[in-house]
Amino acid sequence: MQPRYALQLAPATLAAAAIALGAWRARHIVTSWKVGDRLANTAVPFERIGRPHAPRVLVVGDSTAVGTGACRPEDSIAGRLALQFPDIAIVNRGRNGAKTLDVIVQLAEEGDQRYDLVLVHVGGNDVLRATPMRELAPQMDTLLQLARKLSHHVVVTTIPNIGLLPLFFPPLSWWLSQRSERLCALVARTSRAHRAHYVDFFHHRATDPFSRDPARYFAEDRFHPSTDCYSYVYDALMAAAPIAAALTRPRVRAVHTG
Repeated sequence: MQPRYALQLAPATLAAAAIALGAWRARHIVTSWKVGDRLANTAVPFERIGRPHAPRVLVVGDSTAVGTGACRPEDSIAGRLALQFPDIAIVNRGRNGAKTLDVIVQLAEEGDQRYDLVLVHVGGNDVLRATPMRELAPQMDTLLQLARKLSHHVVVTTIPNIGLLPLFFPPLSWWLSQRSERLCALVARTSRAHRAHYVDFFHHRATDPFSRDPARYFAEDRFHPSTDCYSYVYDALMAAAPIAAALTRPRVRAVHTG
């Protein structure tokens, strides 16, 4: 009788354990979101007026354009760019929570302005908030059309493998990984079609540099990039895209007569 009784209890015990684990994970995510909100509320997009006639950079996108998670605005991608190129002007339209449609608006509001470089950081909120892929394809096409009207040099980054972020657990993490991979493939195709430079940060677990050291590469909310992560991304951008060429103009030499 005792073994049969134990077998009858096993499914209920497993169900209770699963419910408890799910509740714990849900509380964990909610707590991290609250920390993330605090980071977002205190993050300030890095901008700089620059010197007259210096190259101009436009930064658009989501929290990664803002620099949320970095210790200082100067530690963001835009801030690091300003440090390396001390004369350039930087206009930063990045906003926390922006999806692809929001970034289209950021670009459209620039009107007929011209820039030497446009940096686009987008995709994470479309993955998390389940923007349908059938809608993302024309949206990304429109986004890059607008970006190319503003500059001959457009550099696009999207997202890492969001499913590998330390905040998420299976089965949600599996779904997020699948969506991340599909979005990155879509953006890569569209960037090629518009002759924009796409820098890919998606990796599967075996080769992902961020999930190997989450304490280093993620902020305290276990979601946004850390200062070290922005440094890693910046170095990768500089190595993979012709950013330096776009921001280094030949100086006009004065001609003296007499």
